[in-house]
Amino acid sequence: MSEPRLPAELERKVFELAAQSHSKSIPALLLVAHRVKVWIEPLLYRVVVFSNPLPGHVCFDPVRFTSAIESQTVAENVRHLLVYEGIPRLNLELVLATCSSVEDLLILHFGPDSDFLPFVSGMPLRRLGTTLADLFFGTSINFSHSLFAHITHLEVMDDLEPDTAQWEGLARIPHLTHLAFLVERSLQILTHALKTCPVLRVLVLLNTSYQMLMDTGIGLETLAQDTRFVCMQAPPTVRDWQIGARGGEDFWVRAERFIARRLSGEIHRETFVLREE
Repeated sequence: MSEPRLPAELERKVFELAAQSHSKSIPALLLVAHRVKVWIEPLLYRVVVFSNPLPGHVCFDPVRFTSAIESQTVAENVRHLLVYEGIPRLNLELVLATCSSVEDLLILHFGPDSDFLPFVSGMPLRRLGTTLADLFFGTSINFSHSLFAHITHLEVMDDLEPDTAQWEGLARIPHLTHLAFLVERSLQILTHALKTCPVLRVLVLLNTSYQMLMDTGIGLETLAQDTRFVCMQAPPTVRDWQIGARGGEDFWVRAERFIARRLSGEIHRETFVLREE
């Protein structure tokens, strides 16, 4: 098919919906016509994962992807990036250095000898999930760093118990509206974030089970009156991140909806544990 049979706007919408719902189909769709290639090729690289993709979506090989991003056009199309331990270091450094338009980054399982901060700092990040102590490579976490200049959503995966003072710096992140801690048990950190982060709308405490959430013994119930505070079971991280990156309902969206129900009176305002069946 070389000539369109539908209005261009409608035809484009059809192809974009097909590409977004099933990115594995994009290579075949690129062969339909040049105009289709122009429309949907950017969608192939919008969400990049190297392992465990959602059904129907592309899983990139790190080596081949490194070659692909030699094209600036390809590199600039990457908006959501998930990186994990096991990717060859040289390939990973090239990916982080070249994909300069990433807005949503999840970094998993890197040790403190991984000095990736210089690469990540050049990205216009709005969403970040990682172990910050590792990202800052053995130095104190600097929440005034340019890395945080545009961050709105931050998922902290650090073990925070040994030192609570440095986390007071979260208040220096100017646009932080959504903050999550994974298995954090320090009431002091949670309380300080709610009091001092100037535009915070959602504070999520994630844990592996509801029982563990309630058995921490740190007095979470004292935060119940603040409707921004939500406890919920931690979802499978990689799957949930991909759902959100592709426009679905990730844990952030579920927490927002839960807060809205509290504010509307649909559920009691002081119910802060989100129980998902």
